[in-house]
Amino acid sequence: MLSFLPAPLAFAVFFILFWVNTIVFGIPIVILALLRLPLSGAPSRALERANHRLFEGWVAGNRMNIALTNRITWEVEGDEIPPITRSCVVICNHQSYSDILVLNTLLEGKIPTTKFFLKHSLLYIPFVGLACWGLGMPFLRRYSARDLKRNPSLRTRDLESTLRACRTLVEVPSTLVNFAEGTRFTREKAQASKTPYRHLLMPRPGSLAVALGAIGRECDCILDVTLAYPESGERAFSDLITGRMRRICAHVRVRPITGEWVGDYQGDHAFKQAFTQLMRGVWEEKDRILDRFLGDKGPSPLP
Repeated sequence: MLSFLPAPLAFAVFFILFWVNTIVFGIPIVILALLRLPLSGAPSRALERANHRLFEGWVAGNRMNIALTNRITWEVEGDEIPPITRSCVVICNHQSYSDILVLNTLLEGKIPTTKFFLKHSLLYIPFVGLACWGLGMPFLRRYSARDLKRNPSLRTRDLESTLRACRTLVEVPSTLVNFAEGTRFTREKAQASKTPYRHLLMPRPGSLAVALGAIGRECDCILDVTLAYPESGERAFSDLITGRMRRICAHVRVRPITGEWVGDYQGDHAFKQAFTQLMRGVWEEKDRILDRFLGDKGPSPLP
């Protein structure tokens, strides 16, 4: 509707609406989360459900903001999402900072409240970080090889954070979203990591495997989502917040949670290897999907 505005004006509108929406819903989320701290059982679950409703209000506000400031053609293909009565898990490639807003818009009303694996640094974003903490989202750190050498116990810290989040995930139906690459795809990162994929970084399966080992049998399914921004590429976030986003492509595959997804990733070496290969196969499928979505607009094959 307002996509005709010059980029600076469109950004101003998006920015103001985003922060008003975030403050309006974020402050009550934090207050309810603090009230939950000394509680357990039914009272705690009631406040958790209230926070979920508030988060859904935030998602709806962002959807309206995106629709107001952009003129987007959505191209969605793949499986129809079945009714989900318990929790579920979403695995997705990570193309842009816009992925969280886009995923919530794409899946709004079809899945329980989303909870994302987030970088620990996001905890310090005003209102957003505290609201995500209030919703029980797991914050993960990425440690350098030097840090791990100095303190090997850091290797398990992210897994411990995942397990703590999973313990609350199934008390009130929720959706755990995992960007298995751990960071956004860029051409520079692809070259540095020597990824075998054209449009993706290598998946890091640890957090997902631990989560599925803890709660997989209590979830309805895995939603395997592949996102692409053919007209924007690595400018996707800046295009979204300046009213220049024109096309979003998504492929959705519903995967049943069978035995190959659930096991002891930390203690069973054979399962760990099999799960790693399973995720690499999923990523090969995603790469082929992105080839169709992006065509010549994707990066050239790595040397």
